[in-house]
Amino acid sequence: MKRIPYLLIFLLLTLESCVIFQATKVPSNNTKNTLAGDVSKSPKIVFLGDSITHGRVSYDYVESIRNHPKLQNALVVNEGINSRLTVQILEELDSVIQLKPDYVFLLIGTNDLKATLSQEEYDRYASLWKLKDPVTEDSFARNLNLIIERIQKNTKAKIIVSSPPVLGEDPKSIPFLRSKRFAELTKDVCAKHKVSYIPLHETLTKELELLPNLPKKAYVQSTWSMYWTILKYYSTTSSWNDLGESNGYYFLTDAIHLNERGGKIFEQMILETLLSP
Repeated sequence: MKRIPYLLIFLLLTLESCVIFQATKVPSNNTKNTLAGDVSKSPKIVFLGDSITHGRVSYDYVESIRNHPKLQNALVVNEGINSRLTVQILEELDSVIQLKPDYVFLLIGTNDLKATLSQEEYDRYASLWKLKDPVTEDSFARNLNLIIERIQKNTKAKIIVSSPPVLGEDPKSIPFLRSKRFAELTKDVCAKHKVSYIPLHETLTKELELLPNLPKKAYVQSTWSMYWTILKYYSTTSSWNDLGESNGYYFLTDAIHLNERGGKIFEQMILETLLSP
């Protein structure tokens, strides 16, 4: 009988390892792998961002676009990595530039804004990425400017930048208001450089306003809740929509990432850019 607890612990650790592997698996069509293969397809479309673009812990909008019937001849690259801030995007730009893309879609800012919410949030990113400098509104805007400037200077790509999505769904909460502020900063930088802007935050906000009877749950920092949601996705048949609803969200999974409902809205906005005459 004493062996049962040990067996249970072993099974839980095995399951946890499988989930971590699934959640952090690098996209096979990332920039590095793409450069090592055939790059003759056209147009070359790069999606640059964090976990929302990575698509392993939220709706994978990049893979859905990649499989669109009208984009079968396109080279679609997923350069999204979990927990990235703008500073990590800057560090990856050389390989993106080397690809000579025709389109670069950039969705970044959620982790930058989360790092401004509390010392605890910042410390997690500082530990993960060995950050030496504080993360602020100014550092976000400065890095975003540098990202756009380097792509403009070194490629002929059409740049399309999206505002970060809502953080939580309570419009009166501090995290939501912070995400709104970072959306405004993103829009200002896009206007400065005259690049296309996708109002993801604004669109999700308007959609939430159309649902007055929907309970609006705020973001509360909880790494365990996020991991538990990911665990359930990879160990059950639940969809991201199912998990979002069980957590009290309509467009999000865990107050941070997009479920199918939120992801499809963003995907459609991207397709309007790619497929318009």
